[in-house]
Amino acid sequence: MTATELKWAERVREWKASGELAEDYARGRGFTASTLRWWSSRVRRGVMTAETSRSPRAASVRMARVVRSRASESDAPSMTIRIGAARVEVRRGFDRGLLREVVEALGGEP
Repeated sequence: MTATELKWAERVREWKASGELAEDYARGRGFTASTLRWWSSRVRRGVMTAETSRSPRAASVRMARVVRSRASESDAPSMTIRIGAARVEVRRGFDRGLLREVVEALGGEP
């Protein structure tokens, strides 16, 4: 990940953690809300340089990818959450707190 990508990934992480609107968070920080949202979309989609997967800081901003199962694959509706090489299958009635902990442990964004 480049220095610019690291800087923006950290800004996006801090913005999300703040709970503020993009306009409020960006005010007085030397960048615009639209730029913050643009970088947020890059982080969310994982559109960074090839070094992203090797960067220890990148794990804090990677997003989980959710894939809904087809009805024929199981009797109960489920989702498979992919974070890097890991896959976590979630079925109806799952423990949301536990899932959050698992996603965080695997390096996804909560």
